[in-house]
Amino acid sequence: MDANQLRRQVNDLLQNGKYDDIKPLLLSYKDTTEHDNDLAMVCYLCTIHEREKEAGQPTLFIKITDVDELLERYTALKFYLRRIDFDVLDELESFYQFLLQNQVSSYELLRAIDFGVVNRDKVLRVIDEGALSGQTADEGSMKMPDKCAMRTAGRDSLPDREVTDTAGKSGRELCGSAGGSGDESADSAQEFCFIICTNNVVYAQECIHYINHLYVPDGIQLNVLTVEEAKSLTSAYNEAMQCSRAKYKVYLHHDTFIINRDFISDCLRIFRTDPQIGMIGNVGVKKMPSTGVMWDADRFGMLYEQHIYETELLSNMFSEKLSYMEVDAIDGFLMVTQYDIPWREDLFCKWDFYDCSQSMEFRRKGYRVVVPWMNEPWCVHDCGFINLQNYDGEKEKFIAEYLTE
Repeated sequence: MDANQLRRQVNDLLQNGKYDDIKPLLLSYKDTTEHDNDLAMVCYLCTIHEREKEAGQPTLFIKITDVDELLERYTALKFYLRRIDFDVLDELESFYQFLLQNQVSSYELLRAIDFGVVNRDKVLRVIDEGALSGQTADEGSMKMPDKCAMRTAGRDSLPDREVTDTAGKSGRELCGSAGGSGDESADSAQEFCFIICTNNVVYAQECIHYINHLYVPDGIQLNVLTVEEAKSLTSAYNEAMQCSRAKYKVYLHHDTFIINRDFISDCLRIFRTDPQIGMIGNVGVKKMPSTGVMWDADRFGMLYEQHIYETELLSNMFSEKLSYMEVDAIDGFLMVTQYDIPWREDLFCKWDFYDCSQSMEFRRKGYRVVVPWMNEPWCVHDCGFINLQNYDGEKEKFIAEYLTE
């Protein structure tokens, strides 16, 4: 049974109130469930249903109608808790409104905290202190992220500005709608452009929410380009790269959330120390293994990585005497450049090895690729399970192109 068929069966069970049959069904097709993030999440949420049922409370499944609504509910709760964790929730009232409107039980809340946040005690303290201080949830006060947003030069208190949705547009339309190459008044040398290839508007909005909370140095302009319905990451990034005049471009996954508020100034500091530094990443491999698989060797850097059942700290830092380490390749969840080099969409036409390829292309041009020294992670990567369906085929292309040199 494939994932779509299994999802339909789960929906049938939800709609017929046969909640106890959902987990056995998913486990009977364990391989399918484990390779689909949505189904794996539903299986995990079954544990909340079981705990609530044991306590004699209305369970999570009674409060929703189908898998889509269930996942939207959990994603919203997870995003609220992470915003509390990293101090980017603008006001607590909307969070309490969400809890009340969705009848979130203590079991559901605590389970989401256990698996979705880094600083558990801090999150619990903020929630408790807010409740004790008399925070209320007035009707209609819930405020989720805008569709897309742009931040211009100035202080953190500046309001968000809307950017036209770029979904499904050609390169020319993308440039015109986002104010990219047609904006001759912008000083490209003082501009950061955040480029997000996405197939999930909810995650893209959340990614932009974190961008909107970065500290922006005086004189620096920020904007965001989103690309949807792309056939590959390389083609999407090429399209966006050609449409932005910004000297500094940040290519990131829609499930990458930048929690280092000084991210922009930290990147500028590194780039300005050496004009030969072409690209910065958060995690990288010093020497690419002959297998072509980055994680077959030690990777350096620091990152919070969230899977379905846990949030894990990945940390392998070098000496703090070095402000950065030069590496062969960086992981593609976040890649920051100060020069434009075409992405190899002629070779990598899917979703793997675009990052290692681009690292090698920068090195071929004589530029350095580096990972900065960090005392704590700059990002959270909410990646779930990794889809490796096309990985081996793309790996062989990478080895043939770069590792035979």
